[in-house]
Amino acid sequence: MITIVALLATITVPLFGMLRARAGGAVCISNLRTLHTAFNVYMQDHNGVWPQAPGDGSFDTEVEEFRFWHDTMREYNIGRKHWICPTDGDTIKADEMKQHDDFIGSYSVTHFDDNPGSAMRWRMPWVIERGGGHTRNGGPNMLMPDGTIQEGVSLLAPPP
Repeated sequence: MITIVALLATITVPLFGMLRARAGGAVCISNLRTLHTAFNVYMQDHNGVWPQAPGDGSFDTEVEEFRFWHDTMREYNIGRKHWICPTDGDTIKADEMKQHDDFIGSYSVTHFDDNPGSAMRWRMPWVIERGGGHTRNGGPNMLMPDGTIQEGVSLLAPPP
């Protein structure tokens, strides 16, 4: 009896880890879809113009950049939880960062110019996942202008 229980435990423990990773990946994709909706509504409200970072778009720290994106998109019901992939344990401590001003997130946002429609004109990702460890080939998830999510894209592999 003890042997059977030990055998079942040995089999199921890795399965739970795999299921947790898949669930985290699903939440990550859901976050990206939510960001897509919010960015689309933002551009509709601003005559097709992508949110413009102050100055030249460069920030002294990651905290400043994430504060800008968080503050800009908060009006569109994008909270801190939407900027954090649950599988991104290496980059950030999600529970801590949800509570503090020195917030950084799991996703990097592309900067576009202030011409209407620029964000839709090219097939450049709007948002790229910084970690990407939960995907099959280890690449990041990318949110594309049409709302599709390219899962686990390897940035080192040549295009098909």
